[in-house]
Order: sequence, then structure tokens, then C-alpha cells
Amino acid sequence: MIDHDTQIRVLLYGNPYQFACDTLNVSDMRNHSYADVFTVTETDVLAYTEKYGLPDSPAINQLTDGFYYYEEQGTWHTFFRERGNTFDAQQFSDTQMAKTYIVSMLLKLTMTGLY
Repeated sequence: MIDHDTQIRVLLYGNPYQFACDTLNVSDMRNHSYADVFTVTETDVLAYTEKYGLPDSPAINQLTDGFYYYEEQGTWHTFFRERGNTFDAQQFSDTQMAKTYIVSMLLKLTMTGLY
């Protein structure tokens, strides 16, 4: 089995699909489960980010779609941008709540169905 740190780095920074195909030695993940490869929990990922920090949010750009987050004067701001529109904007004054939400969103965006 692949060590937890490697799995977490793939989920946060890499390409889970490619990793799973390479690890399972299959050309198509439609007939396999990501749970065959990834054994980490959301709590494991959160603990990893507590130790090593969150992945950098993309630079805020009016034209780039994506999930954005940043901390400013003790308040965390998160939002999604699609086609120039901003939605689901949230603010967190509690850092732990913000990081939990951010990690949860990052994991959901991997589209692995693990979380």
C-alpha cells in the first residue's frame, strides 16, 4: 500500500486519476474504485495540512474559474468563481473551521468520490 503522505500529496497537488491508473496498472478507472488505492481519511488530510500548510490558492483572477481562499486580517475568505461570476462566498473568523472547510472542498474537487 502507498504511504499516507504520498496519497495526501496526490489528493491535494496531483492527479488522483493518473495516480490510481498507474498504481492499479489499469488504463481506465471506470471499473475500479479510488478506495482501492487511497486509504487516507479526511482527518488524515487535515492533520497533514496542519503540519505542512494548505496548498496555495490560485492567484485571484477575474477570468479564471476555480476555488479560491485566502486569509486577511484574521478572517478567512473562500469562494468559487465560474465564468467571471463569484458564488458561495464565505468568511470564517475561526481558523480551524476555515481550514476544515477548505480541506473538505479541495478533497471534493478531486472528484474521486472518497469524501
